[in-house]
Amino acid sequence: MLLAACNPAGSDSSAAQPVAETLTTTDYPIPPGALFVATNGNDYAPGDQARPLRSLGEAVRRAQPGATIVLREGTYRETVGIIDKKLSIQPFPHERVWLKGSRVVSQWVRDGKAWRHDGWDVPLCRTCFMPEIIDPAYPQAGLPDMAFVDGRPLRQVGDRRSVTVGTFYVDVGRKQLLIGEDPTGRLVEATEFDWLLQFDGAGAAGSSLRGIGIAHYGSIQKYGQRGAMVVVNAPAVTLEHNTFAASASTGAAIFQPDANVTHNRFLDNGLVGLVANRADGLKLSANTFARNNNEHFSLTGEAIGAAGAKVTRTKRAWVSDNTFADNIGTGWWCDLGCTDAVVVRNIARGNVVNGLYYEVSARALIASNIVVGNGGRGIKISSSDHVRLVHNTLIDNGLAIGLYNDKRSPHSDRYSEEQGLSWVTSNTELLNNFLIRQHDAEPFMEAEDHKPYPQPIAPFISASDGNAYLREAGSAPLGTWSLGAGNIVTIFTLPRLRERTGQDLHSLAGAPSPAPFRDPGRGDYSLRESATGFRAGRPLPRDVARIVGVNPNDHPNIGVLSGPRV
Repeated sequence: MLLAACNPAGSDSSAAQPVAETLTTTDYPIPPGALFVATNGNDYAPGDQARPLRSLGEAVRRAQPGATIVLREGTYRETVGIIDKKLSIQPFPHERVWLKGSRVVSQWVRDGKAWRHDGWDVPLCRTCFMPEIIDPAYPQAGLPDMAFVDGRPLRQVGDRRSVTVGTFYVDVGRKQLLIGEDPTGRLVEATEFDWLLQFDGAGAAGSSLRGIGIAHYGSIQKYGQRGAMVVVNAPAVTLEHNTFAASASTGAAIFQPDANVTHNRFLDNGLVGLVANRADGLKLSANTFARNNNEHFSLTGEAIGAAGAKVTRTKRAWVSDNTFADNIGTGWWCDLGCTDAVVVRNIARGNVVNGLYYEVSARALIASNIVVGNGGRGIKISSSDHVRLVHNTLIDNGLAIGLYNDKRSPHSDRYSEEQGLSWVTSNTELLNNFLIRQHDAEPFMEAEDHKPYPQPIAPFISASDGNAYLREAGSAPLGTWSLGAGNIVTIFTLPRLRERTGQDLHSLAGAPSPAPFRDPGRGDYSLRESATGFRAGRPLPRDVARIVGVNPNDHPNIGVLSGPRV
């Protein structure tokens, strides 16, 4: 397996670890009666600040419901398991704490061109993945094993003859771990545990995990109890200011309502930074999701899930002020029965597939997002009705916006059928979106209808106006449009779009202004006064203004109203 590392440390001590660049310090207050844990503690100690425990697991065992556990600076290597009571877990103020699923490996012998460690026998499941989401070019992706040398990840190979510099191999039968470079005087870490903990049941409602770094756990790909380093299976749990890095599969999983996931970093995870299912009222705010699907799970097929964050069967998700960047997949993805999502003030940049994706779901506001340089669609809507795309800025994506009907029926998903979802793209609204391309080789828009009996009778888009379609003159069409009843047409110009659809009567098309954005290097994609689209938008709906957090405006700029607020 190949995972980007978090530059792990050289020893388990109370000294600061070199991973600190991916972990910010916090200053959470310590309530009276808190339990303390330190790397030089003792699990037979009382657990107060002067006589701390050694392990988080022992602190969890001793803690009374409602207790706070404080970890002192350092790296802890353990698995905790089920937590069925309300607890708060946090670091000591201004100290950095890592919880890792790896072990420091020593006692190596030379074995041909490799180095070998004997007696490697860790309880990881090497069959717990769906074969259909394994890309043949990356056949080891589903395996939970990981190895790191001085914080640098090694790539897993399938036999000992393939071991060379930068790679490792686990010989399960012989209980051997082989690496392709000299470990002398270096820190070698290899994964031993598959998960850290699970908040579980009503008793753990209201728990929190704050300010901690979690890394190197061999979380399995099959979604379920051990499918992430941290699993939230209790209501109203807070994950805040944590770093979830370098898991074999998934950083964190949310399976209960009202989770508050804010100011975390989900980096370099094997498949996905965060998954959520039946997580009604999920708040996903001010997080960074970067370089996930580092194991290169497949990007094609019906069972895929590679993303920065993927959410399913969830009502009223609030997704704001996040950055979804450079994921080997989609940035943010809501699928299989999401309803009433609000997606505002996010950045989706440089993702290999889509920036933002709403699939077989219903009702969403996607507004004031910055969507830049994604390889597939900037924003993709598939078999989803009543989606509003308002004041988004879309720059140099493979396609700016894609609207689709796929062939599936909601009868294939009991939850969606129970919610009365149609799985039909209809009543899409586009208002004041800023679409810009440096080149004219591809269209801005794409529409496709793959339903066996084309529907709806009406077009995919029910209202569109105040948008800007900007690029240098060329031969590429503006895009393909649904006229309803499965009729998809190619439209080359804005006047032709108005003629065929009656839409976009106040929209703009033409060459972009030079340097239209105020300060894109600092994330400010608001328009300069000289830019095409400045104060050219249609009146801003009051509900959108309230949700985005700006004043109502009858003459707004086209494109993003407000960037992320962190």
